Amino acid sequence: MRIIAVLSLLIGIFVSPLIPGHGAETNTPAIKPRSSRSTNAPPKKKSEFDDTILQAMDHGTFYYGSVHGKTVALKGVAIKLADGAAGVSFDTELMRLADAWTGGYLEIIGERTTGGHPKIIGTNAVWTMVGPGWAKGDNFNDPRPVPVENKKGRPAGPLPREWAKYHGLYRHGDQVVLSYSVGDAEVLELPDFQEKNGISYFTRTFTMEKTRAPLTLLVCENAAAIGYVGDAKSTDGTNITGSVDGNLAVLNMPRSEGPATNCVAVAFVGKLPGARWEMVDKGRIHLKLPAQRQGTTFAVAIFSGPKSDLAQFAATARAGKLIDLKSLCQGGPARWGAPLNVAGKIGNTSGSYVVDTITVPEENPYKSWIRCSGLDFFSDGRAAVCSLSGDVWIVSGLDDKLDKVTWQRFATGLYQPLGLRIVKDQVYVTCRDQLIRLRDLNKDGEADFYECFNNDITITDHYHEFVLDLQTDSEGNFYFAKGGNLGQAELPHHGTLMRVSKDGRKLDVIATGLRAPNGLGMGPKNQLTVADNEGNWVPSSRVNLVEKGGFYGHVFTAHTEKAPTTFDPPLFWLPHSYEVDNSSGGQVWVTSDKWGPLRGHMLHTSYGACLLFHVMQEEVDGAAQAAAFKFPLSFDSGIMRGRFHPKDGQLYVCGLNVWQSASRSGANKRGIFQRVRYTGKPVQMPHEFHVRKNGLEITFTTALDAASASDPENYGIEQWNYKWTSAYGSPEFKASNPDEKGHDTLDLKSIKLSADKRKVFLEIAELKPVMQMKIKYNIKAADGSSLKQEIFNTINAVPGR
Repeated sequence: MRIIAVLSLLIGIFVSPLIPGHGAETNTPAIKPRSSRSTNAPPKKKSEFDDTILQAMDHGTFYYGSVHGKTVALKGVAIKLADGAAGVSFDTELMRLADAWTGGYLEIIGERTTGGHPKIIGTNAVWTMVGPGWAKGDNFNDPRPVPVENKKGRPAGPLPREWAKYHGLYRHGDQVVLSYSVGDAEVLELPDFQEKNGISYFTRTFTMEKTRAPLTLLVCENAAAIGYVGDAKSTDGTNITGSVDGNLAVLNMPRSEGPATNCVAVAFVGKLPGARWEMVDKGRIHLKLPAQRQGTTFAVAIFSGPKSDLAQFAATARAGKLIDLKSLCQGGPARWGAPLNVAGKIGNTSGSYVVDTITVPEENPYKSWIRCSGLDFFSDGRAAVCSLSGDVWIVSGLDDKLDKVTWQRFATGLYQPLGLRIVKDQVYVTCRDQLIRLRDLNKDGEADFYECFNNDITITDHYHEFVLDLQTDSEGNFYFAKGGNLGQAELPHHGTLMRVSKDGRKLDVIATGLRAPNGLGMGPKNQLTVADNEGNWVPSSRVNLVEKGGFYGHVFTAHTEKAPTTFDPPLFWLPHSYEVDNSSGGQVWVTSDKWGPLRGHMLHTSYGACLLFHVMQEEVDGAAQAAAFKFPLSFDSGIMRGRFHPKDGQLYVCGLNVWQSASRSGANKRGIFQRVRYTGKPVQMPHEFHVRKNGLEITFTTALDAASASDPENYGIEQWNYKWTSAYGSPEFKASNPDEKGHDTLDLKSIKLSADKRKVFLEIAELKPVMQMKIKYNIKAADGSSLKQEIFNTINAVPGR
């Protein structure tokens, strides 16, 4: 089913220059006591959008993102310490402490308020450069492969599982415990910031299970520093190794990074016979840990400041108390308070389908900017809704009246979540950095364990690399798509559709050639669909029925040695128009008998035009193709996700307004959660659409008026093609002349109405494959109702031709 004749309209390949990423900040290391800390600096407005809304939002005690500090942690988690007086950034791919800083927390603004990439506010104290945070044996060399697509020679993705693996984090009050493994060792780590006896310092507390082999931790580094190992009274030395018992590991800071009297020093807290400091290349501090026959808890304290405070630091840090971190991993106290009560609104328009509104609590105590980006339902009928701004909410009270709806904040700090699926009442969310499973360990209505289900995806910090939607098949595998970087792919996952195995252990690529795939669908027979939006190599909005190994047109993300000269045709195209679909969303199949006569049919959502389509599929000589019909409904924002409720059987959709949908009149809500409800009134729309050898056959859900349905003057049929080029989108070209802009008009030879008056056959001479066809009609139903409607379809194959 791969190629139709019109796909030979290839003009050549144009590779646009890559949009550069953000540069890293460089700050001098110095820790200020909390009493003299600066407040978070107000961000500057960088676009016509109000970026300050994300900065004002309470994101909780941590924030996932590509964190920019001294270096960039592409899959970082920034942890707020000391009420925002300090913070640390942990790299979840490399298991390294990327940055620790004081004087503020994060600046969270970005590309049209999608969140951008958080930047640290304040002054770096310590950091590590990009590379493994723990050694494998004695080896710290980065083992990750350089993708063949990456011309800059940069490794990508997480460390191999046998080296180290991130498992997630536990939230306990204001404390955040990181969970990961190094080799066969299970590690819990608690970052903190202490101010005692006039001394300020960071701590990293570790609880580790028994280990069969020694381990080596990278504590901090500075290539320009000169380090030594000695006691707190030392002012200089040549020792490069020594027991942690009674000794500090010290880096003398270069003059370029502050006063000559400044240093960075680390102290060991606890008892661990055989543990040693090691100074490597003079400016890199390692902690060597012996194999352990039983679990242990210890801490590393990290100080940055004048050498004259070293003795006080050593004494204060070593007097600190240790806590077994497993006690913080059983479920923490609820943080977000009682659910918010927000009454919904029942739609009162006439018709067979109406739109009800589950009101989003735009005014809330946390200043959370709720832009609904994914939804699904628990078995008891409650909904979980994720927000592009990083939240997940639990919504209850979804009954007939919607007068007692409540929203409970369930999770926060996620990295641009754009898909959500509930499996066995467990919430899974797609984020840019990972597929995450949210677990409420103590059943208090808030997530305590943010479990990393899979983070094998490769990313850069380019703004366009959204990870979109989340679906599952009948075997329990997960599916999502990733956008490209608007240029030639640099990573193997740019512009691909991916699958994660049921157990989360394996990620593989199913299809390539996607540009901005904001939406998937999974049918009752595991029919997998993905939509894409107009842009380079994507001439108009398209919805694809996915075949494994398929290539769907975006040459920059083909991931082939040679550029393709053709592509797999979509199930159907839609014109790039504010009145049709200028930016596609996802698909959903009707699974309910309570939603009118469309059970088993596909629906398509338009994010850009804020519309819902009924999709009528067929297969002709092995080629899949479809027609789409607009529901006469309007929504308060762009819709992009849909699910059917397990109890009431109605369709629920959600969406947001950032780019295209912002231009549509009336779609002024930044985030929506709405219900499309079947009223029981007669449905009057096309139900099936078939291409025959000599015409088109349309079956309606209602009987038609014979006179109007048989009158050729009541129909108009146009067709056109698009050109597949590197240009942004395509004009519309006549099928009869590939170089002439415009549409061809098709003449009707005859019209035949079936005996039950539900089926119309439009006879057309010389019917051929074509990318886009529009059928307009103005007829009447048998009861006299007006059917002034239009259908958009694609013909990939004509029977027998």
